[in-house]
Amino acid sequence: MTSSASATSTTSSTSFTPQVVLMGTNNFTQPPQSLIAINSTQIPVKLSKSGNYAAWRSQFENLLFGYGLMGYLDGTKPCPPATIPNLSTTSDNPQSQGTAANPDHHIWLRQDRLLLHAIQVTCTGAAQSIVTRSSTSAQAWEKLESSYANRSNTRKLGLLDSLTNVSIAEKSVSEYMQGIKEILDNLELIGHSVDDGAAVIHVLNGLSPNYLPLASAIRARNSPILFEELYDKFLDYESFLKREDIKKGGQQITAQYNQRTSDRRGRGYQGHSPHMGHTQQFGHYNSNNHQQNIGSASSGGRGFSNQGNSYRSGNQFSHTQQWRPPATNN
Repeated sequence: MTSSASATSTTSSTSFTPQVVLMGTNNFTQPPQSLIAINSTQIPVKLSKSGNYAAWRSQFENLLFGYGLMGYLDGTKPCPPATIPNLSTTSDNPQSQGTAANPDHHIWLRQDRLLLHAIQVTCTGAAQSIVTRSSTSAQAWEKLESSYANRSNTRKLGLLDSLTNVSIAEKSVSEYMQGIKEILDNLELIGHSVDDGAAVIHVLNGLSPNYLPLASAIRARNSPILFEELYDKFLDYESFLKREDIKKGGQQITAQYNQRTSDRRGRGYQGHSPHMGHTQQFGHYNSNNHQQNIGSASSGGRGFSNQGNSYRSGNQFSHTQQWRPPATNN
């Protein structure tokens, strides 16, 4: 009875075919020793540079920990041996009859290659070239950590210097705060965490004068402010500044329009003033020319001729005003 049960167990273990389960589907129940293929869409942040390594690693670790696969990367689940002793099942006292292939070894290799593939497809640029020649997921994981999570003192000083010299310049609030967050994550990754108080000071020191009112209000607070809360406040203040710029732009356009309208009206008035000026200049009382002017005006208003002032045609004044002789005592 015992030998028959052991034979059945041996046959089932050698003929077991692992099932590949694509995570992210509706397959919530997994059979024992099932293979898990990670979908790349489950890791939205792609590793492209050292700046986003902390974010990429965090989401990758959380995903693998949830699936129970983190042991492949940290070495807590080593590869099983390729062969196992082949025990004899023909007698009541099983004896070793050489070795046989270990099915767990093949399953482990297949699962590890699926993890290596997940690491490769979530890396781009220089990060992808680092893991291209890796043969196991643990090897690729170690290469990325040594490349982007260097714990040397030089890297720590470089990150601290970058944090001290941050500046918003022409960046948006989102770009500015995201850059600072990446520096803080990299510092924490190498074991040098920065508390919220110091992080807030670095953020305020890199702001432009436009954000001075908000920065002064934050410095005057009696209670400390968290980095995430500071992020939200600066986003709201950025929206306020944009609305103010739109209002100022509309007021400036209105002022320019009013100025141009005023200039046109002034030029239009000056366009009629030469006729008035000439009338006043050449229409002064002259006893010798006065009789000629009266005679010319009485002859149909076609014009008048003055020896001192050559007005050849009175029609050029017909559109402005009718000529009248100057009032005199005579």
